Amino acid sequence: MRSGKVAAEELGPEQAREVVATQRGQAVDLRDRDEFAQGHIPGGVNVPEEELEDRLDELSKDLPVIVVCADGDRSGHVVGELRERGYEAASVRGGMQAWRGDDMPLQPAEDEEFHGPQRSGPLGV
Repeated sequence: MRSGKVAAEELGPEQAREVVATQRGQAVDLRDRDEFAQGHIPGGVNVPEEELEDRLDELSKDLPVIVVCADGDRSGHVVGELRERGYEAASVRGGMQAWRGDDMPLQPAEDEEFHGPQRSGPLGV
């Protein structure tokens, strides 16, 4: 059951964030693993462009797909291909450069240790 709410092939960072947050959008990051590890869209999956063809079965056609690269160039091309295959896909205009520039949230790599706020008390340190 497709929502049909991602009509545009390109979304600004705020619109893309909204799709990921409210429509269970699947964020696909085409950058290399090192770039991805430096920060990515929360919940995003790293799928370097050369691996995308082999990993399409990981994407649901029932949920929107938000594709991002470093500057928005590669993701636009990939979105066209995904749409031809029946995915509801859109790229992030300006890529991760725009995402960071608009102060959108970033998620660190899974192997990074979280150093967030800690509180004192029975469960805190």
